[in-house]
Amino acid sequence: MSTLLVSEKNKAAQAIAEALGNVKVIKVNKVSIYHVPSENLYVIPLRGHILEYRNTDKYRDWKNPSPREIITNPNAIEKVPIKYSGSYIKILKDYAKSANYCIIGTDADIEGVNIGLYDALPFIKQVNPNIKVHQLWLSSLQKNEIVSKFHNLIPPKYSWGASGEARAIIDAFIGFSATREVTNTLKPLLMTYNVKFTSIGRVQTSLLYLIYKREQMIDDFIPEPYFIIEAILFHENGIFKAQHDLNPFIKEHENKAKLIYEKVKNEKIAYIIDNSKEIIKRAPPAPLNTTKALILLTKNLKISANLALKTMNALYLNKIITYPRTESDIYKSNFDHIQLLQNFLTHSMYGKYTSALISNNKFTPISKGKKDAGDHPPITPLETLELNSKRFENDLQQKVYNLLARHYLALFGDHALESKQKLHLKIHDEPFTAQIVSLIQEGYLEIAPFLKSHYDTAIQISGNTVPIKEIHLEKKMTKPPPRYQDPSLLKLMERNNLGTKSTRPQIIKILQSRELIIRKKYQYFITDLGKFLIENLMKVWLPFLEPDFTRKVEEKLNYIITGAKSMDEIVIEVKKEFLELFDKFIANKKNLQLEIQDHIITKKNTMSATSVSKKPILTSSNCPYCHQSPMKFINLKGKRFLVCSDDNCKKYLSLPKKGKLQLIATTCKLCNFNIFKVSLKKQNRTYTYYLCPKCWNEGLSEKDGKGFCSNCKDFKIERDECIRK
Repeated sequence: MSTLLVSEKNKAAQAIAEALGNVKVIKVNKVSIYHVPSENLYVIPLRGHILEYRNTDKYRDWKNPSPREIITNPNAIEKVPIKYSGSYIKILKDYAKSANYCIIGTDADIEGVNIGLYDALPFIKQVNPNIKVHQLWLSSLQKNEIVSKFHNLIPPKYSWGASGEARAIIDAFIGFSATREVTNTLKPLLMTYNVKFTSIGRVQTSLLYLIYKREQMIDDFIPEPYFIIEAILFHENGIFKAQHDLNPFIKEHENKAKLIYEKVKNEKIAYIIDNSKEIIKRAPPAPLNTTKALILLTKNLKISANLALKTMNALYLNKIITYPRTESDIYKSNFDHIQLLQNFLTHSMYGKYTSALISNNKFTPISKGKKDAGDHPPITPLETLELNSKRFENDLQQKVYNLLARHYLALFGDHALESKQKLHLKIHDEPFTAQIVSLIQEGYLEIAPFLKSHYDTAIQISGNTVPIKEIHLEKKMTKPPPRYQDPSLLKLMERNNLGTKSTRPQIIKILQSRELIIRKKYQYFITDLGKFLIENLMKVWLPFLEPDFTRKVEEKLNYIITGAKSMDEIVIEVKKEFLELFDKFIANKKNLQLEIQDHIITKKNTMSATSVSKKPILTSSNCPYCHQSPMKFINLKGKRFLVCSDDNCKKYLSLPKKGKLQLIATTCKLCNFNIFKVSLKKQNRTYTYYLCPKCWNEGLSEKDGKGFCSNCKDFKIERDECIRK
């Protein structure tokens, strides 16, 4: 009899098998099965979930039966195989027949446990009901950990899997019913936006509501003037600034500010009343859990949270870091930091710093986090890699590794020392204060400069007076709160308990793919469709939009993990609460439909009023043939092209028939003509590519693919800019 081990991904399966002995690869329908003869072990990889919840045949139609029945009828949804899962299910059954042990080795978090125990295990037990089940709980894919954990298996975490299953069921009946009811109600409006449906979910719609609220604060903000009086002063190494103690002066005190300014503007000497200095110790950072790591990466690399998590997951699968989905930011006392630090001794960039740590016996993180969730250690680099290592699959992996490695080494460093100097001054009896914070000892900031604050140059002053360079009165305007970026959006979601550490980046991505929000220059903006959706749902469905409902659901899901309540109890409770919210929406639906009709009429009138004066879209580059006039965009019966705006030229360039065309600021470095960004939607995903119409048209005639920027030999598009490779 053999042992069957189920892994979540192919790379993980391969790593587990190779750690346990010599491996023989068996190919079955393009799926690699890893046989370890010495252990009589077969490691079978999956592709994430192999089952998903869908509506049953009776509920495939979006109108009949009523979407409400998806909540009330337990038979409205069912768990069925995903289309690609047939081969995996057959392999699980075939290899389970002759096995006496099954090891669930899927990812060690709630979703991974759910995949192993609720997707894969039922098929195994269909053919082998008495098989013994254990669980392999890995925090990394390092050989020594795999071997150790393989010989110390744990009982299956059924309560974790049940919590994941309850989440899937709840999100299915809420998403399916609400998406249909709201889409059917908004359909006339959606057609004006060329959108077939709008997606509603308990987490994503609450997040959209919070983004909308911030957008409203920005839109409703009325700038108010205020005034500051500032003195520019000399010191031995340069200049520094001092502020009047009454700054800022609100608009009602404008005259007072002007009187003070008139009094001091010609003064040349400031008198020192007090010169105090304070040394502040700044402790090293705490270890990284998933949320902290995502904030670190999105802030410093200006990438989306979704991309940051995907990159960390790739580093984990390549055995470079520990498991990236963890709530823990506290290391257990037996974690082997010494060996990891010794590995960094030979690193060309980190070696000198690490050597100092080891010489001073600094093997314990200085700052502790707040939580040991018991699932995994904080995110930790496990390999010492030079930044030009071929183990990195792309530049982004290298950059992410560099930040994670430096942050890890910073945990053991000395405190940074800051000098906080405060000068109290008098200028013609008016009180001014200068505050200067300078860095006098880098400590851990030497290895992690990205954690530095803004520091001033230390002031060197002798005597009791300071010469004044100038004094000025400046009028400023108050500013609205900033739009959310990835770091602040992740903090917002964590604060409101929206989603989990693993799902938050994907939820943001879903709102983008549904065209409810857009990301421009690292900031998130709500679209017109998203704005109208929330504005109308607020009138009839505010309790569903506010985060409290989702927060309570998350708390209930934790009851399953702790054993306080069963999965069925929680699903029934949430159904009851959501049904009350759903019925409130239905009761107010007629009012919402009247709002929609008014909005459509207003929109049509606006469009007809502006269409008369609408000018054709022109390129910023001149025609590549006559070089005299820009080209204009023409859309004629499905055919799209650019034609020279000079009637004497009449040259034209074809454009792709499908996709949303966007004229971007950059120009082709080969021919100096405009580059277009083309966005296509396939299976609810948006794909983007770039092309130069002139190069592309030449490529059509030459049939060599020229013109797509991705095929260019010498240049590439990066952040909407054409740059040399």
